[in-house]
Amino acid sequence: MIVFLAVRHHLYTVDSLCSQKYGPALPVVRAMAYETAFIAQAFHRATYIFTDIERLTNWERMLAADLYRALRDAGCRCLNDPARVLTRYPLLRRLHREGRNPFNVWRLEDGLDNPNFPVFLRHEADHGHPLTGLLETPTALAAAQSSLEASGLPLAGLLGVEFCAAPFAPGIWTKFGTFRIGETLSTDHAVIEDNWCVKYGVDGLATPEIFQWEYDHVAANSFAQPLRPAFELAAIEYGRADHTTVNGREVVFEINTNPHLVALSPQKSPVRDAMVQIARARYSAALWEIDTEPRGPIKLQLSERAAYHRSRTTRMGTHYRP
Repeated sequence: MIVFLAVRHHLYTVDSLCSQKYGPALPVVRAMAYETAFIAQAFHRATYIFTDIERLTNWERMLAADLYRALRDAGCRCLNDPARVLTRYPLLRRLHREGRNPFNVWRLEDGLDNPNFPVFLRHEADHGHPLTGLLETPTALAAAQSSLEASGLPLAGLLGVEFCAAPFAPGIWTKFGTFRIGETLSTDHAVIEDNWCVKYGVDGLATPEIFQWEYDHVAANSFAQPLRPAFELAAIEYGRADHTTVNGREVVFEINTNPHLVALSPQKSPVRDAMVQIARARYSAALWEIDTEPRGPIKLQLSERAAYHRSRTTRMGTHYRP
């Protein structure tokens, strides 16, 4: 059994795994909210995958790190140590500092001297679209920052990001998603859009040649080895890196520990259908590699912090945050 831990409102991301609608046969998969896990009395022996770490408060992240150690010490396989995982901002800073990413990021609260324009603004813990388009000058940056503050959006958690992308073809922009599942890395799929902010894809843009290009990269698992250093640097053992090729090198935009895994559905191209089958078979095989035969329940040795949280939550009848 494999248990995904996530914040309550983002458990939907693994619905297709829990319901066995992802495609290939999978181990038994369950989802558990951190809010529940932090006060649970007992756990089954299983593989536990800690996700959504960027969405946790500092207190919750400490509780998650305690839970990780308690489960590990009880003999469970655990992925993504909350005490070690680098979320978006520290990861992108490290990738830039070590010369792996050509672009830099900064916290708006701190500022950055002489960023390379254009830049855009986004929230550190959000996986959706940026908050702005491309800002070409310091004046435009200052105006956008002031506008966000005036709208009631605190600067805390907001990032400035130097633009780094290149069109795949005139009017077409792409990015790939590459998973890590334990020791397996798997190039999974490409997203195609008509602008630089590639997120959800635009129907009708992909040509037969693009479908074949995507298939060739997925079948060859082209980005597994180029992306491994980023996963290692981030201490992320389960997640999906979003990346693209700029000037012949892979540039990483983020590693999402809780990507949305949609149910299998027919594609608009037989080539893409075949690509999806390859990617999902590889993902499934990797889950089987990290699976643990369910046995239990097991009792954990609680940390003082976890015991305190449990007692306060039980007494107050709600999820407790100091």
